[in-house]
Amino acid sequence: MSTSRRRLAAAAMLTAAGTALAGCAGGEAPGDAASATPASGGSATFAVSTTFGSFDPNITASAPDARAIRQVFDSLVDLDADGEIVPWLASAWEVSDDGLAYTFTLRDDVSFHDGTAFDAEAVCYNLDRIVAPETASLYAISLIGPYESCEAPDATTAVVTLSAPYTPLLANLSTPFLGIVSPTAAEESGIEGFGTQPVGTGPFRFVSYAADSELVLERNDDYDWAPESAGHDGAAYLDELRFQVITDATVRLGSLRNGDVQAIGDVPAQEVAGVEEDDTLAYHDQKQSGATFQYFFNTTRPLLADAAVRRAITAGLDIDSALLATYFGTYERATSPLSPTTAGYDETVEPVAYDPEQAAADLTEAGWIPGDDGIREKDGQRLSLSALLGSPSYDSRTELTEFLRQNLAEIGVELEINTTAQVAEVYAAGDYDIVTTSFVAVDPVILGTIYSSASYFGMAKIDALDDQLAQAEQLPPGAERDALYGEIQHAVIDEAYSIPVYVLSFRVATSTSLHGIDFDAAAYPAFYDAYLSE
Repeated sequence: MSTSRRRLAAAAMLTAAGTALAGCAGGEAPGDAASATPASGGSATFAVSTTFGSFDPNITASAPDARAIRQVFDSLVDLDADGEIVPWLASAWEVSDDGLAYTFTLRDDVSFHDGTAFDAEAVCYNLDRIVAPETASLYAISLIGPYESCEAPDATTAVVTLSAPYTPLLANLSTPFLGIVSPTAAEESGIEGFGTQPVGTGPFRFVSYAADSELVLERNDDYDWAPESAGHDGAAYLDELRFQVITDATVRLGSLRNGDVQAIGDVPAQEVAGVEEDDTLAYHDQKQSGATFQYFFNTTRPLLADAAVRRAITAGLDIDSALLATYFGTYERATSPLSPTTAGYDETVEPVAYDPEQAAADLTEAGWIPGDDGIREKDGQRLSLSALLGSPSYDSRTELTEFLRQNLAEIGVELEINTTAQVAEVYAAGDYDIVTTSFVAVDPVILGTIYSSASYFGMAKIDALDDQLAQAEQLPPGAERDALYGEIQHAVIDEAYSIPVYVLSFRVATSTSLHGIDFDAAAYPAFYDAYLSE
C-alpha cells in the first residue's frame, strides 16, 4: 500500500472509530484512593468495544490502539492536570530562540523491556523511523511537524532540529502516538512484526495478543521512572492487565456486572443512568480534547460551494433534539470545532441556531425552489446530498444522521446516507458531499489537520484558512496564538465549513473493586496507579 493510500485509510479509520485528545461524573473519581489502600497484585481486565489494528505508536492512528499503547510505551514529556508540560523520559529541555532546535536532557536509568538501554540514539531512531517512507506513519508523522533531523552528541542529550518553528511539538510529544519504541525490537521484528509484538519502556510489558480477542500485559518489575503526575513511584500495582475485545455493548456491560471484567469502555448512552445508580459500579465520563465530532462539507462540490446554502443547511438541523434522542443527554453539544478542554478553545463561538423557517427562506433566496416532491431544485438540479459514514456504525452515528436527515427533508433538502466499509476509497474519489469525523489531540493545531488544504487528513480542505493555520502553528503559546485560533473557529462557523455536533467523551465504567485508573490529557486511560481491593 502506498504512503498516500495508507494515510487515506487512516482518515477513514478515524472517521469510523471516532478518533484521531476532563472531567468525571459519578462514582469514584479517577485516581481517588480514598476508599481503599493501594496494594500490589492481581489481574484486571478492561473490556473494549473494538478490535486493535496495531500496537506500533509510530504507525497507528487509532484511539482504541492508543488506549493499549499508553500502558506499554512512555513519552519524552507528560502533560499534568493543569496542562503544563512536565518531565518524563526527558528530565529537561531547552528550545532555541528561533524555535528550530530542541535540546533534550534524558534520564540515564531507563531501559526497554528487552533490556536495551534508553538513550539519545533511541530518541533519534524513533523520530527518523517515523518520517522514513517505508514506515508509512499514519498519524505520528503529523505530530512532529516540520521535523528535519536528530543528533545524539552523547547518551543523555538529543538535539531535535525543525525546518520551521512548530509550537505544538512539546505537547504532541506527550501523546501515546509518540511513545518511544525499542530500536532493537523494532529492527528485529520489522514494520509488520513490531505492530503485534510491541516493546517499550512502560509500566506494563507485552505478553500476547489473540487477534480480535484479547491482549495480555504483565507488570514491568523494573519500572522506576513514572512522570511527576503519577500517583506513586516504582512498579505498577497490578501483576497483569488484560484488554478483552467485546464488541456487543450489552455483553460488555453484563460482563462487568457479573465480575468477568473489572472495567469497560464505551458505556452505551442508554445505560449511563443505570450505571450511575448502580452501587457496585463507578462511572467515569472523560471529555476528550481535540476536534469535536462534526459534519464536514465538501466545499469543492457545486451544491456546497455557496456558503449561503451551507448556512441554511446548518440552520435546518435540530442538533440538540438529535443528541437527546440518540445519546440521552450523555453528550455535550459542541459549539466550536475545538473541544472545551483543548488549549485555544474560544468560548465566544456560538453555533448556528436551529431555525427551519429561516433556513427555508434562505434557500429560496439562493434560488432553490421546492419541486413537486418537496425537494428543492435549481437550474434543473435537485438539492440532493450524500453523507459518507463508516460501516458498521460507530457510536450510533448512523442513527444520529438519520434523525438529521428528517430535519433536512423538512426544508427541502434530500440526504442520502452512504454507510460503507470502503470509506477510504469513497473519500479518495471525493464522491461525497458530507463526511463525519472527530480527532483526539492535545493542541489546537488539530484544526490544521482537518481544515488545511494540504492536509492528508483534511475532511474540509479550506484554502481560505491556510495562511492563518500556518501562522498559528509557529506562534508561541499565549494570547496572540489563542486569538488567532479564535478567529479560525469563528470563521468555521460563520462560513459553515463544518457543523460541530458533540464534544467527544470516553465513557468508562468500573467495578468498585478496581481503583486508581487515571486519564491523560486526551482521556486515554492509564493503569499504572490502578489496583484491586476485596
